[in-house]
Amino acid sequence: MQVNSIREIGHRVAAGKITWAGPLIALVARSVLAVLCHALMALLVFRGRAGAWDQACAWWRVYGTLIDVGTILVLVWWTRKEGIRLLDLGSYESGRGRQRWLRDVGIGLALFVPVFALTMMLPGTVAGALFFGGQAPDATGTLPLAGLIYALVVWPVLWAFAEDNAYFGYCLPRLEALTGKKWLAVVLVSAFSTLQHGFLPFALDGRHFAYRLVSSVLVIVVLNLLYLRQRRLLPIHVIHWLGNVLGIVALLMGPGA
Repeated sequence: MQVNSIREIGHRVAAGKITWAGPLIALVARSVLAVLCHALMALLVFRGRAGAWDQACAWWRVYGTLIDVGTILVLVWWTRKEGIRLLDLGSYESGRGRQRWLRDVGIGLALFVPVFALTMMLPGTVAGALFFGGQAPDATGTLPLAGLIYALVVWPVLWAFAEDNAYFGYCLPRLEALTGKKWLAVVLVSAFSTLQHGFLPFALDGRHFAYRLVSSVLVIVVLNLLYLRQRRLLPIHVIHWLGNVLGIVALLMGPGA
């Protein structure tokens, strides 16, 4: 039995174990945490320096771990209220054990190239040209070596796990059950997940905010639909992780890196 199946979620909704509160809080949690963590970075680490807020932007793939920890705590709280575990959201253990895991990884690897090219690179290129007249700026290259290593090795794993579980594993199927409309659940999750990307980092620049929204919305919609297709998170983790890693590698290899 997959405890995160739409049927089992429906039973818990009927029993009053799932209400609107959990999914709505989880929808906005990462955006709120992104703003708070950026503010803390600027106030506590760069306080008194010129351009403290802008300097904190370079560190979002490091302080992003605080966003992930906060997200996981939110998910643990609400899954316990349902009587399930955090790891149940991804359906990691259902299926045929190792064979299922290998199949999920294979699906993620097979889908990565078309998903990355058509829903990440292409929209990012178009959005960069639209708002910046070329490649969009990214401050991550100003990180010291230790920060870059952390952003390359640690951040992509935690980020993919926390974000995918929050939006796809937790919010999407519960909103589907609560609304009775799959399309509405996809719209809500896509909208709030896209909004979150506008705050990463929170640059106080309208062009940057718009760029982040436009460049991320398509891949988010596609990943929503992919989750609904197979109701397992591991293939999505693989795609998400690889996209994040290649993004850091591109920065390291780019001009001025």
